[in-house]
Order: sequence, then structure tokens, then C-alpha cells
Amino acid sequence: MLRAAVIFFILTTSFHTGFGAEPTEKLQEAIQSTGDKSESAELYKRLGDQYVSQDKTDEAAEAYIKALSLSRERFSAGERFRMAIYLSWADRLKEAIIELRLIVNEDPKNLAPRIHLARVLSWAGELTESIEEADKVLQESPENRDALLVKADALQWKGRYKTAIAIYRHLLEKEENFDARVGLSYALLSSGDRTGTEESRRLLKPVNAPQERGLKKLTEAIERVTKPKLDLRYNYYKDSDDNRLHRYNLLYGFWLSNLYLDLNFRHTDARDKIRDRRAEDFSFKGYANLTESLGVGGGLGFSQLGNGGTTNFFTGHIKLDARLFNGIVGANVSRDILTDTAQLIENRIRMTTTGFYASQALTDRFSLYGGYNYKHFSDRNRAHDVQFVSQYAVYLNPRIAVGHRFRFLDFRRQSGSGYFDPDNYVSNRFFTSLYLEREKFYVYSELFIGHQSFRRNSFPTDDFISGGGASLGFKPTQNTALELNLEGGNFAAGTASGFQYFTIGPRFLFRF
Repeated sequence: MLRAAVIFFILTTSFHTGFGAEPTEKLQEAIQSTGDKSESAELYKRLGDQYVSQDKTDEAAEAYIKALSLSRERFSAGERFRMAIYLSWADRLKEAIIELRLIVNEDPKNLAPRIHLARVLSWAGELTESIEEADKVLQESPENRDALLVKADALQWKGRYKTAIAIYRHLLEKEENFDARVGLSYALLSSGDRTGTEESRRLLKPVNAPQERGLKKLTEAIERVTKPKLDLRYNYYKDSDDNRLHRYNLLYGFWLSNLYLDLNFRHTDARDKIRDRRAEDFSFKGYANLTESLGVGGGLGFSQLGNGGTTNFFTGHIKLDARLFNGIVGANVSRDILTDTAQLIENRIRMTTTGFYASQALTDRFSLYGGYNYKHFSDRNRAHDVQFVSQYAVYLNPRIAVGHRFRFLDFRRQSGSGYFDPDNYVSNRFFTSLYLEREKFYVYSELFIGHQSFRRNSFPTDDFISGGGASLGFKPTQNTALELNLEGGNFAAGTASGFQYFTIGPRFLFRF
């Protein structure tokens, strides 16, 4: 939204600074006819100004880049600053950051270029550096509203909602500001304060076209989170032990004040060579953020297992999580029924899990996750399950990441009840992932290779593993999404039964 306000101001004042005075054709002819670098640089700069007057920011950015590369020394710091602003607005963020750094290094006391440098760094996803640059401005000018707003936006995008909200409210206490109000609304929405988000949005009064677009974008974001939704899914599963499964899932989610609730029904048809079993699961779950940094959730349900005698079991879970530093820590206890194969349904296997986890973003690109679960099974078996994940984002848009997953899984014994119950299972997987979203389409994919070793029923296994998954999505309207999901591989701990597997299925999401 702040980007829209800046470009609106510049465009509405561009004709008063000489833009639009020369036809682009004549400027291009002049560029071709001169061999002097300094003169060419000036002509490219004037060509860029002309493109700006025509609202052609991409063409303007190309001209400015050529002008600066030919003779940066020909231009004043103010002219270069203006060109850097247009570069950032054309999403030439890398080039804009380079130019702004040069300007700031030449005159560290010039706050305006440093503020815009902090702003562009945040747009580029370099949130830590953005906050550092904003703090340098605030050391010189503690109440600089632009620097405070840039810092609050970067903190919000970093997930530090509590600190961001405090800065936004500080700004709004001094005077009402559209961009600060929008930022506060997004931060409240992300922290789970639905009522606070609505109250903040109602105070927004746009006065120009960019602000109108910003309000529309915010409204759409709020509706994506707060509108009731129907989520329908179907999955077909098959593994190398001839387990086959058809699973149908229907979820209805809605809000009551700041409490999110969902009703979930799942039907499972599972078969193998000798069995044909079914299961129905129904659950009611809720989650609420008690503060900007503390959340609690829980749920109750029951499962009915049939085909060969019907049995009902109660299920449930409770969890607590807290935002700490640049991540989340949490703990949970759950009671579940294993219904992933016909044998598990037949044996009525229940599992109680107690666990905790921690996730931290050490930098804007590098993050760590660690988790431990203690599992107790109804057939008197027990297991320790440990996982660690490290991940580095190579690119931010589209998001391309590489990483490593470690898992250790150890059972007390092999029970023969139908689930994968190894001794000293160890796996290391190296993966790469991609997430890309463009207008009505989005795609997520992940591929991995690695190694696993374990012992089961006194037989050792030591082999290489590979696999992956993908989600392909299409959004015909703002409130609907169609998705196809598929996954497969020979990762033994990736399924309940521990074999080579493949699963595929569609998903339909509707908000109303």
C-alpha cells in the first residue's frame, strides 16, 4: 500500500519536473547518433523521464539502468535517488538496492535514501537488513514516521506481530495514517485477532485510487481468512503391499469472534488382499490466539470402525503454542485411531501422542525445525520419534528452497499390528522445493533423495530413498480453488505401513 502512495505522488508531480517534454523517438535517435558516454547517459535519463510521464515504469527502469551504467557521475544524488525509486517500482529491486546503498554510503546523514533503502530491502524479503537500516534512521530521528512504518511492516512480514502492532498503534496515536492503519489490520489478522482486524478496517478512509486498491486488497485478504469455508477432498492411496485406500474428507470452518472452529467428517474405504474395511471419523476442533504471541487449541471426536463388527472410539487433542524470538514453540497431546490400512482398522489400533516442537527463522532465508513425539499404542507398543529440518531459501519469488530432513524412529518391539514399527530407524533426506503463485494459478512441488536404515523383525535394511510431491491449484474466483495433489516414493516412514507408496487426489475449496 505504501508503494502505491509513493508512485501516485511521483506520477502526479512528474509533469512539473519536466517529464513529457521530448518525444521518445527523437531521444532514441539521439542516443544512436552519439558516441559520448556521458551524453548517452544524459539522453537515457531523459528517455526514462519520458517513459515515466507515460506511466511506462518497466521501460523507464531499463533506460535508467543504462544511464547509471554509462556515467553515474553525471547525475546528482537527488537525480539518482529519483531513478532508484522508479527502479524499485518496476520491481528491479536488486538494481535499486545497489544504487541506494551507493547514495547512502556517499552521504550517511541523508535520511530519505536510507529510509527508501530500508523499504526496498523489505520488499525484497531482506527483512533483517531492512530493520537495521530503519533503526539507523531512528537513531538520528527517533520519531521519524516513515522509518517507524517501514520497521513495523518488516517486523510484521517477519512474523513478529506483537512488536509490529505496538509500533503501528504508536503511529496512530499521534495521527491517523492510512498505511499504518492498513499495516495494523494485516498484523492483527495474522495474529488471529479477527474482531480487532474488523474494527481497524472500518476506520480506513481512502482518499485516492491507490488507497482504494489497498483497501480492496486488504478486504480480500480478510475475507480469505475469516469467511466460512467448505473444504472437500478425495485421496486414492496404493502401496507395494497391495494396500488400497479411498478417503473422502469434508470440513466446514468458521469463526466465532476470535475463536476459529471446524467440523470435520472423514470416510475411509480400505482394502488389501484379504480384507475390506471402512472407518468414519468425526471431529470438532477450535483454536484461538489468547494474545499476539500465545495460542491454544483443542478438539474432540469419535471414530466408528466397521465391516466385521462396528466399534466406536473417542478421539481428541489439545495444543499450546507461543511465538518466541523469530519462530514458534509448542506442545501437544492427542488421541487418534489409525485408519490408513484395512489391517489397522481391523485391529482397532489407537495411538496417544505427546510431543513438543520448536521452529525458528535464524535469518530471513535460513530456518530450523525440531520436534519430538512420544507415542503409545493400544497394543502395548511404544515409540520415540525425533525430527530435525533445516531449510534455506535460495530465491524468494518464486520461492525456491533447499534443505535437509533428519528422522529417528525407534519402537519398543515389532507388534505385527499393521503399522511400520522399526528398531533404530534413521533417515536423511535432501530436498528442494518450489512455490510459485501467479494470478489464478499456483504450484508447490518438492523432490527428495536420501538414505534410510533400520532393523525390523531381526532383518536389517539399508537403502537409498527418493520421492516427492506436488500440488497444482487453480482459483477461478476469489472464493474458490481447485487443486490436484500427488505424492509418492519409497520413504518407509512416510506411510503407516512402511512400503513404496503413491497417493493422488483432488481438492475443492469454497468460501462464502
